[in-house]
Formats: sequence, C-alpha cells, structure tokens
Amino acid sequence: MNPPIVAKTRRRGITFPAVLVLLVVASSAPAATAQIAVDELELRLSLRRGVAMSSESFHTANPSEKPAQVTISVQDWDRSEAGENRYYPLGTLPTSCASHIKVFPSVLQLDPRSVQTVRVALDSADALPRGCYAILFVETPPSPRATRGDAVTYSLRYGVKVYVEPEGSPSAELDNVFLDPKPADTSAKQLVIAYRNTGTRQTMARGKVEIRRPDNTLVSTLDIPEFPTLPGATRRLGVPLPRLPRGKYVLLALLDYEGSEIAAGQVDLEIP
Repeated sequence: MNPPIVAKTRRRGITFPAVLVLLVVASSAPAATAQIAVDELELRLSLRRGVAMSSESFHTANPSEKPAQVTISVQDWDRSEAGENRYYPLGTLPTSCASHIKVFPSVLQLDPRSVQTVRVALDSADALPRGCYAILFVETPPSPRATRGDAVTYSLRYGVKVYVEPEGSPSAELDNVFLDPKPADTSAKQLVIAYRNTGTRQTMARGKVEIRRPDNTLVSTLDIPEFPTLPGATRRLGVPLPRLPRGKYVLLALLDYEGSEIAAGQVDLEIP
C-alpha cells in the first residue's frame, strides 16, 4: 500500500480501500494504467430544515506517473437482511436522494501525482420528508487493450456512501428471536435475531447472547460484533450455539444501539 498522499487534521489521508474492483480477464499480460485513490468512503450531511444547502467534500488522487480520467456517478443503495450492499439506479428506492445531491466536478482529469477536491452538496432540504441515502461511484475507464497480444483490462471504482440524516436519537427493537433449525444436537443450532431500526438515523449496534439456566445462573456468553442498519430496515443475525448438556435454558439476546434502551428478546431451549 502506498503511503498517504494527503494529510489533514480530521481525515486519515488517502489510502486504497476499494469498495469494488471489477476485473475482466483477457489473458496473462496486464496493460499499464493510472491508479486512483479516495480519502473518504463515507460522507454525512445533516438534514436541517430552513438551511438552503449543506455540503461535504472528499479528495481523489492520482498517485501514478500517468494522467487519469475519473468519472463520478450517483446511485441508490441499501443493505439486504444479511448486511450485503445492494445498488440501484438513482431514484429507485423510497430512501433515494434523487436530484437533491449535487456532485462537482463529476468528471475529473487528474495529472500525474495530483489531488483534486470533490464537493458533494445537498440542496432543497425542505423538500425531503426524511433522510436519504446515495452512493457515489468514483471510477476510471477500463484500461485499453494492448496492440499486440492480449491484456488484462479492468476498471477500479470506489463507493463513497452519502448519509443525509436528521438530528435525533436512534431507536430500534427486536422483531423476533427464534431457533433455526431445531435438531436435538445443539452444535447444529443457531439463534436467529431479527433486529429492526425504527428510527430516522442509521444505527451501529453490538451486543451479546446470554445462555442462562432457569434459575438465572449464567452458562455462557456469545458476542455479537458491531453491525450497521439503515432506518426502517431489518437485519437478520444468525448466532451459532455451542454444544450444551441436557437441560433447560433461556437464551437472552441483548443489543446496544446507543439509544435510550437495550433491544432485548429471549427464547427457551430444551435439550432432551
């Protein structure tokens, strides 16, 4: 990894954490191409009524010795219940920022070892009934194929996620907690947790599953790593259970989403 090119107080500098790398393989000899980098993969804009425009920016860099052309396109995005990113044409989703997001410039001509600022602005905030989300795909065109012989051509693109959210406290709940599947062998069981973001801002939740006996004594604790969930979305988590001896148990799921309460749910388990 190349060293950072831009050093700033609140940013970490430019690195190469590509969201998507698209490869089209034609043969074994790669064609030379300019590389690009961006210094931010997430931008957050506050949705404030009565404010004409708010903006943020990121930097696109060309650390190579060749000039580079870069294009920036805007799309919708969300996550599946498993947490995978999904992309759609702009204006597809109810949470789309549609025409409210302005990007300048949207086409960049970067000289060798140069950096350019890209400004992302939100206008007509009063026309948005709630927050919205977008993703900016920053990419270079595919490398030209070699004139002699085949070559590996590819297009490298970064996804810069844009969050436009109102101020406020997060809110969430557990829709359901259940065991799936249900064989007698607990080594094949998993606890399924359906977590739903009921607020207007993305939540970052983490938690644990406590395995307890009916007398409330603790048998084991299973950690749930941090995960993001967009407003109105449900995240389905599968927590594998350890092998347990015969007996009755209570499985207690506890998720901290940095709100006023802990989202909790439980299910009984009996091992015959």
